[in-house]
Amino acid sequence: MGKSILIVTIGLSIIIGLFILKLNANSKEGLSVTVHQFESTQARLIANSGIETYLEKMRRNKTLSGSFSDQPLFGGKYSINISGPDSNLVIRSIGEFDGVVHESVVKATRSPVQLPSVYGAIYVSSTNLSLNFNGNMAIDGNDTNPGGSEGSGTSLPGITVDSQDDSAYIVNTLRSKISKEIQGAGGTPSVSTVDDSLDWNEVTQNLIFAADITVPSGTYTAPMTFGTTASPKITYVTGDVTLSGTCDGDGIMIINGNLNMAGQFTYRGIIIVYGNSTIDTKIAGNGGIYGSTILVGSSVNIQSTGNSAFYYSTQAIKNAQSNLKSSRFKITSWWE
Repeated sequence: MGKSILIVTIGLSIIIGLFILKLNANSKEGLSVTVHQFESTQARLIANSGIETYLEKMRRNKTLSGSFSDQPLFGGKYSINISGPDSNLVIRSIGEFDGVVHESVVKATRSPVQLPSVYGAIYVSSTNLSLNFNGNMAIDGNDTNPGGSEGSGTSLPGITVDSQDDSAYIVNTLRSKISKEIQGAGGTPSVSTVDDSLDWNEVTQNLIFAADITVPSGTYTAPMTFGTTASPKITYVTGDVTLSGTCDGDGIMIINGNLNMAGQFTYRGIIIVYGNSTIDTKIAGNGGIYGSTILVGSSVNIQSTGNSAFYYSTQAIKNAQSNLKSSRFKITSWWE
């Protein structure tokens, strides 16, 4: 009897010991799985965060491409490779945490810049328009290439406004002055109306989001250049500005304030002057705008004492449309 009890006791002890060993093994295996899952999750987060980081960098630096290795993050690191044209960008990110590696690949396209509608050499949207034209300023809606040669595009009015009252006011104001210089579609003087429904605040904000150059209010003279024909730029001016000397530029310029043009300032593309109050535009020089000039405000006052010229130019506008880059992306696929 005593031997039987001893044998049973020893047997139970062995079984319990084996059971405990099995539990310990399972516990260690479970811990190992948990640790690996944590490391894998961290590596995945690092890889995906690397892509988000470089998408933001690409928004600010529109020519960013190539490889960028061993970027530290979250106690690990990641490496990025950016390749392909704007229409088929590939951003590859390899995240690493404690020896565990995760790869994420994103394909994206850079959205095109949305240019505003163009209605003429000059477009004015205002409930209170005031003109004071002196000098020999020329306004021409006939398509003109930068440099002065005749363009092949369809002509637009020299000046376009929102209401018949504004149109009549311009014609009457200019009749005894420089009406012969307001040329373009629709007769002489070439002044027309348009039913515009654009939200100009939204238009300008979208362009400002993609700005390549941001400058404060002030006076800018030579050798300031706001983009070139080969590399036009989106320029945002945060307040009142005087552009003089031989300053020039290409692309789109958005001015949140008053514009004073002097000297030989020349621009190829679209200039938008906007604000919630009075917009004063003073032209005292001999420069020119090839493309279109847009003035939007509750009150717009245009004063001219110089020989500047405003030409509608499809070539200048198309060059801006073709070469400007936005800061927005469309993700077409995300693979992990």
